[in-house]
Amino acid sequence: MSSLVRAIERASDGVGVAGAMLLIPLVLATCYEVVSRYVFGSPTIWAFEVGFMLTGAHFLLGMALTLRAGEHIRIDVFSGKFSARTRAVIDLIGYAVVLPLTIWLSIYLFRYFFGAFNSGERTGASAFNAQVWPFRLIFFIAFVLLTLQVFAEVLKLIRILRAPAPEAR
Repeated sequence: MSSLVRAIERASDGVGVAGAMLLIPLVLATCYEVVSRYVFGSPTIWAFEVGFMLTGAHFLLGMALTLRAGEHIRIDVFSGKFSARTRAVIDLIGYAVVLPLTIWLSIYLFRYFFGAFNSGERTGASAFNAQVWPFRLIFFIAFVLLTLQVFAEVLKLIRILRAPAPEAR
Protein backbone atom coordinates (compact mmCIF):
# COMPACT_ATOMS: atom_id res chain seq x y z
CA MET A 1 0.00 0.00 0.00
CA SER A 2 2.78 2.45 0.85
CA SER A 3 4.50 1.80 -2.49
CA LEU A 4 1.25 2.69 -4.29
CA VAL A 5 0.97 5.91 -2.28
CA ARG A 6 4.60 6.78 -3.05
CA ALA A 7 4.06 6.14 -6.78
CA ILE A 8 0.96 8.37 -6.84
CA GLU A 9 2.79 11.09 -4.91
CA ARG A 10 5.76 10.94 -7.29
CA ALA A 11 3.34 11.42 -10.19
CA SER A 12 1.70 14.35 -8.38
CA ASP A 13 5.10 15.89 -7.74
CA GLY A 14 6.29 15.44 -11.32
CA VAL A 15 3.15 16.78 -12.96
CA GLY A 16 2.93 19.61 -10.42
CA VAL A 17 6.51 20.69 -11.16
CA ALA A 18 5.82 20.46 -14.90
CA GLY A 19 2.74 22.64 -14.35
CA ALA A 20 4.84 25.15 -12.43
CA MET A 21 7.33 25.27 -15.31
CA LEU A 22 4.52 26.47 -17.57
CA LEU A 23 5.03 29.88 -16.00
CA ILE A 24 8.21 30.27 -18.06
CA PRO A 25 6.55 30.15 -21.50
CA LEU A 26 3.61 32.13 -20.08
CA VAL A 27 5.88 34.98 -19.00
CA LEU A 28 7.84 34.82 -22.26
CA ALA A 29 4.67 34.92 -24.39
CA THR A 30 3.25 37.81 -22.36
CA CYS A 31 6.47 39.81 -22.57
CA TYR A 32 6.70 39.14 -26.31
CA GLU A 33 3.11 40.34 -26.76
CA VAL A 34 3.72 43.54 -24.75
CA VAL A 35 6.88 44.42 -26.69
CA SER A 36 5.30 43.48 -30.00
CA ARG A 37 2.16 45.50 -29.30
CA TYR A 38 3.57 48.62 -27.65
CA VAL A 39 7.06 48.91 -29.09
CA PHE A 40 6.50 47.69 -32.64
CA GLY A 41 2.76 48.40 -32.91
CA SER A 42 2.15 44.85 -34.16
CA PRO A 43 0.17 42.73 -31.70
CA THR A 44 0.21 38.95 -32.05
CA ILE A 45 -2.84 36.86 -32.84
CA TRP A 46 -1.78 34.02 -30.56
CA ALA A 47 -0.62 35.48 -27.23
CA PHE A 48 -4.07 35.92 -25.67
CA GLU A 49 -5.14 32.32 -26.22
CA VAL A 50 -1.75 30.87 -25.35
CA GLY A 51 -1.81 32.96 -22.16
CA PHE A 52 -5.15 31.75 -20.89
CA MET A 53 -4.43 28.15 -21.86
CA LEU A 54 -1.07 28.15 -20.06
CA THR A 55 -2.58 29.83 -17.01
CA GLY A 56 -5.36 27.25 -16.88
CA ALA A 57 -2.95 24.36 -17.37
CA HIS A 58 -0.67 25.75 -14.65
CA PHE A 59 -3.57 25.88 -12.21
CA LEU A 60 -5.03 22.48 -13.13
CA LEU A 61 -1.75 20.55 -13.11
CA GLY A 62 -0.96 21.88 -9.63
CA MET A 63 -4.14 20.57 -7.98
CA ALA A 64 -2.82 17.13 -7.00
CA LEU A 65 0.51 18.50 -5.76
CA THR A 66 -1.35 21.08 -3.68
CA LEU A 67 -3.47 18.33 -2.11
CA ARG A 68 -0.40 16.21 -1.44
CA ALA A 69 1.26 19.15 0.30
CA GLY A 70 -1.85 19.78 2.42
CA GLU A 71 -2.23 23.28 1.04
CA HIS A 72 -5.88 23.21 -0.04
CA ILE A 73 -8.19 25.38 2.02
CA ARG A 74 -9.21 24.01 5.39
CA ILE A 75 -10.45 25.58 8.58
CA ASP A 76 -7.38 25.18 10.78
CA VAL A 77 -8.98 27.10 13.64
CA PHE A 78 -11.17 24.07 14.25
CA SER A 79 -9.15 21.16 12.90
CA GLY A 80 -6.01 22.23 14.74
CA LYS A 81 -7.72 21.54 18.07
CA PHE A 82 -8.55 17.93 17.19
CA SER A 83 -6.39 14.87 17.61
CA ALA A 84 -4.76 13.33 14.54
CA ARG A 85 -7.32 10.49 14.60
CA THR A 86 -10.29 12.89 14.76
CA ARG A 87 -8.85 14.95 11.89
CA ALA A 88 -8.37 11.72 9.95
CA VAL A 89 -12.04 10.78 10.42
CA ILE A 90 -13.19 14.27 9.35
CA ASP A 91 -10.90 14.21 6.30
CA LEU A 92 -12.05 10.69 5.41
CA ILE A 93 -15.67 11.84 5.43
CA GLY A 94 -14.74 14.75 3.16
CA TYR A 95 -12.82 12.49 0.78
CA ALA A 96 -15.77 10.06 0.72
CA VAL A 97 -17.71 12.90 -0.93
CA VAL A 98 -14.85 14.21 -3.11
CA LEU A 99 -13.60 10.88 -4.50
CA PRO A 100 -16.79 9.90 -6.38
CA LEU A 101 -17.04 13.46 -7.73
CA THR A 102 -13.50 13.43 -9.08
CA ILE A 103 -14.07 10.01 -10.65
CA TRP A 104 -17.25 11.27 -12.31
CA LEU A 105 -15.51 14.46 -13.47
CA SER A 106 -12.60 12.47 -14.90
CA ILE A 107 -14.96 10.32 -16.95
CA TYR A 108 -16.90 13.36 -18.13
CA LEU A 109 -13.71 15.26 -18.98
CA PHE A 110 -12.45 12.34 -21.06
CA ARG A 111 -15.66 12.50 -23.11
CA TYR A 112 -15.25 16.29 -23.33
CA PHE A 113 -11.68 15.88 -24.63
CA PHE A 114 -12.60 13.06 -27.02
CA GLY A 115 -15.49 15.06 -28.48
CA ALA A 116 -13.24 18.05 -29.14
CA PHE A 117 -10.55 15.82 -30.63
CA ASN A 118 -12.98 14.08 -32.99
CA SER A 119 -14.74 17.25 -34.07
CA GLY A 120 -11.64 19.43 -34.44
CA GLU A 121 -13.34 22.04 -32.24
CA ARG A 122 -11.60 25.39 -32.03
CA THR A 123 -11.77 28.14 -29.43
CA GLY A 124 -13.21 30.92 -31.54
CA ALA A 125 -11.78 33.36 -28.99
CA SER A 126 -9.37 35.14 -31.33
CA ALA A 127 -7.93 35.12 -34.84
CA PHE A 128 -5.51 32.41 -33.68
CA ASN A 129 -8.51 30.08 -33.15
CA ALA A 130 -6.55 27.24 -31.55
CA GLN A 131 -7.86 23.71 -31.31
CA VAL A 132 -9.21 23.01 -27.83
CA TRP A 133 -8.46 19.30 -27.52
CA PRO A 134 -4.94 19.78 -26.05
CA PHE A 135 -6.35 22.01 -23.32
CA ARG A 136 -9.17 19.55 -22.62
CA LEU A 137 -6.62 16.75 -22.42
CA ILE A 138 -4.89 18.75 -19.67
CA PHE A 139 -8.25 19.00 -17.86
CA PHE A 140 -8.64 15.22 -18.04
CA ILE A 141 -5.07 14.44 -16.93
CA ALA A 142 -5.27 16.91 -14.05
CA PHE A 143 -8.50 15.45 -12.69
CA VAL A 144 -7.31 11.85 -13.05
CA LEU A 145 -4.20 12.79 -11.09
CA LEU A 146 -6.30 14.61 -8.49
CA THR A 147 -8.49 11.50 -8.18
CA LEU A 148 -5.41 9.34 -7.64
CA GLN A 149 -4.04 11.77 -5.05
CA VAL A 150 -7.37 11.76 -3.19
CA PHE A 151 -7.17 7.96 -3.19
CA ALA A 152 -3.61 8.14 -1.81
CA GLU A 153 -4.78 10.54 0.91
CA VAL A 154 -7.56 8.09 1.84
CA LEU A 155 -4.99 5.28 2.13
CA LYS A 156 -2.81 7.46 4.38
CA LEU A 157 -5.83 8.29 6.57
CA ILE A 158 -6.74 4.61 6.88
CA ARG A 159 -3.17 3.94 8.00
CA ILE A 160 -3.54 6.62 10.70
CA LEU A 161 -6.83 5.13 11.87
CA ARG A 162 -5.43 1.58 11.96
CA ALA A 163 -2.43 2.59 14.04
CA PRO A 164 -2.76 1.89 17.74
CA ALA A 165 -4.16 4.85 19.63
CA PRO A 166 -1.63 6.67 21.81
CA GLU A 167 -2.08 6.02 25.51
CA ALA A 168 -3.56 8.82 27.59
CA ARG A 169 -1.27 10.32 30.19
